[in-house]
Amino acid sequence: MESALKSTQNVLDEWLLVQKNWMYLEPIFSAPDIQRQLPTEAKMFLDVDKALKNVMRKVSENPNCLRIGTLPGQAEMFIQWNQILDKTQKQLEAYLEFKCMAFPRFYFLSNDELLEILAQTRNVQAVQPHIGKCFDAIKMIDFGGQHPQSPQMVT
Repeated sequence: MESALKSTQNVLDEWLLVQKNWMYLEPIFSAPDIQRQLPTEAKMFLDVDKALKNVMRKVSENPNCLRIGTLPGQAEMFIQWNQILDKTQKQLEAYLEFKCMAFPRFYFLSNDELLEILAQTRNVQAVQPHIGKCFDAIKMIDFGGQHPQSPQMVT
C-alpha cells in the first residue's frame, strides 16, 4: 500500500506541474497569430494539450485517485509532457528575445505584455496600452480617426 501511495504522489506532483505549465502556455498558443509565428512550438503544445484533455476526460468519468496514480507509465507520461512544455516555453522565450533584439524598446515590456502585442499582429491598436512603457513622453499614438485599424499614424 505504501508503494501505491508513493506512486500516486509522484503522479500527482508531475500532473500539477503539467497543469501549471499548461495554464501559462494555453492562452498564448490559443492565439492564431502566435500559432502562425511559432508553428513547431504550437504543435508541440497542442499535442500535449490534446493528450492532457484526454486524460482529464477519463479521470472525470472514473475519479479514483489511487487507480490513476498506480497505472503503469503514468508518472513517466507526465514527466515527458513536462519536458515538452519546458522546451516549448524555452523556445517561446528565445522567440521573445529575438523580437526584443529586433526592436530594443520591447525590453521595457514584460513577456506577458509583449506576447499580448505579438498575439494581435493584425490589430495595430494592440500596442496602444504599452506605448508609455516603450517611449518617454508619448502617451498614445493617433492612428487616424477615419480608419482606426490603419497602420499609418497621424503626425
